[in-house]
Parts: sequence; C-alpha cells; structure tokens
Amino acid sequence: MASRGHRLSAVVRMAILLLGVVGLGTADVVAQSQTMQSIRYGEVVSAEQITITDQPTGRGAQTGATVGAIAGYALADGRDRWLGAVLGGALGSAGGRAAEKAKKTRPGWELIIKLDSGEEIGVQVPIATKKKDRTSFGPGERVRLMSGPGGQTKVTKM
Repeated sequence: MASRGHRLSAVVRMAILLLGVVGLGTADVVAQSQTMQSIRYGEVVSAEQITITDQPTGRGAQTGATVGAIAGYALADGRDRWLGAVLGGALGSAGGRAAEKAKKTRPGWELIIKLDSGEEIGVQVPIATKKKDRTSFGPGERVRLMSGPGGQTKVTKM
C-alpha cells in the first residue's frame, strides 16, 4: 500500500501534467500571418480608459475540478474517497474559475473614431503589457485601423 506522501506526490505530478495539457495560464494566440487585413483611417473623437473583461472559457473551472477531484480522492481514506473526490472537485472548480476570471480582466481603451468615410465606430483596445509598447490615445489624433477576418482590430497612431 502506498504511503500518503507517495500518493500526494503522484497527485502533484498529475496536476502539473493536466495544467500543461489544458494550458491554464497560457495566452491564446491568434495567428494572422498570411491573411488579408482591411485598413481604414480616421480620427479619435473620444478615448476613455476602461477594464476589458473577456468571456470565460470554462477551462479554469474544468481543470480545477479535475485536479481537485484527483487530489481529494488520493488524500481521503477508505470508503470516504468518493466524498473526498466530490469535495475536492467542487473546491478545485471554484478556485479554477476565480483564477480564470482574474486572468481575463485587463486595462484598455474605449475609442470612438470618426473614419475618413464619415462613419463613427467604437473599438475596445487592450493596453499593452510591456511598458515600451503602451500607447495612449486622445481626441483629435489620427489613427490607422487594421481589421482581419477574425473580427479583431488593431489601432495604431499615425
């Protein structure tokens, strides 16, 4: 029979493996190479700093529930293992959901832009995480908008 310490280290190894497979904490990258981009020009009418909240994918809760259930099962004794798995899964799910929610919130800009065609549009742009890449926007500034087939738009100052 395996000792509790040996079972715990096996659970930790399994959790690390699952986190690596699911990718909790890794950024989703949208490949835009070799795709046509639509380019438009305009002027910033208003710029307001906002908090951008992305839709949760549910991967955090799923990963947390899986890891929690495995840990709960491994740490419980005898007949109570099913109860340990259920409680561990519930606690892990809540923790994973909270971690994903924190990851999905970031600062950004809400820009109202009057295009050269006369049309006004609104765009939410995340603030870059690297200090050297951060850009601020203000009314009256000329901007270029590049939009791809995925619906994402990149806004840069002219």
